[in-house]
Amino acid sequence: MHILGKRTPADAKKAVEVLEQSLRLDPNYAQAWAGLAQAHRTVRNFGGSNRQEESQKSIEAINKALALDKNLADAHCALCADKMSYEWDFDGAERECKRATELDPNSSQAHSAYSRYLNCRGRFDEGIAEIKTAIDLEPASLVNQRDYGVSLYYARRYADAVTQLKRVIAMDEKFDTAYNWLVVALEMQGKYPEAFEWFMKGRARNFPASQTEQEITQAYQAAYQTSGWQGMLFEQIRRFEDQTDKPDIPDFQGAVLYAKVGNKNKAFECLEKSYQTREAWMSLLQVDPGLDSVRDDPRFDELVKRVGLE
Repeated sequence: MHILGKRTPADAKKAVEVLEQSLRLDPNYAQAWAGLAQAHRTVRNFGGSNRQEESQKSIEAINKALALDKNLADAHCALCADKMSYEWDFDGAERECKRATELDPNSSQAHSAYSRYLNCRGRFDEGIAEIKTAIDLEPASLVNQRDYGVSLYYARRYADAVTQLKRVIAMDEKFDTAYNWLVVALEMQGKYPEAFEWFMKGRARNFPASQTEQEITQAYQAAYQTSGWQGMLFEQIRRFEDQTDKPDIPDFQGAVLYAKVGNKNKAFECLEKSYQTREAWMSLLQVDPGLDSVRDDPRFDELVKRVGLE
């Protein structure tokens, strides 16, 4: 679970391997089955070509965990996340999240999962309270600390989000996902020079110094120097449209990029693809600030209803 908490594609796959090894030693270890469900879901959320397979493996692991221990909070927590991010059964997700916190009020993971559910429903004050509880229970968890910053971001408390996300990076500068959220929180405040600075720091952390990556970095630098932050966005879109890179970027995030540059039609094309492949990001359709420019389009309301978020 520590490996899974690093939140990288490689570590998520490694966590699956270690948990499977644990279950070979003890097939009746319910908590390991619950952890395996979470690991498979994390692998799925990072994208790739086997999303359906990873989802099925996650569901099978949840069922195994509950068959072994129907009162295991971690299993109900995993089921909450599955219902929210894959089934889009939001009423069912809330029931499972509440059940997890009732079964184990001291489970940091349960409060964290409930916080994510509350955020996707736009109940930000409640979501922030839940993630604060998770932090009180497990203050050293980088995921919890990051998710506090993410909760502030979705609540449009961008300055507070920046402060928190910088705190996370100060705790561990290798915790890569915090950089992405810091960049968008700065972007939403119009602090483009600082956002670009942190974007480049994140690239330096995430990508090896190969010739190809150096060329990509130079392209971003040139785009920003020539056309500012809009140039950066268009360069990101160009990378998204490149079929060799696209599997690494969810269609939902592609939609956000198009929305930011004012291309509504392309944004909705990407959202439709995200819907069809059941990307977990779709649960955040109503609250992601990056989609604010397309919310007045009738297609947006129709999609919200199809996802079940109305």
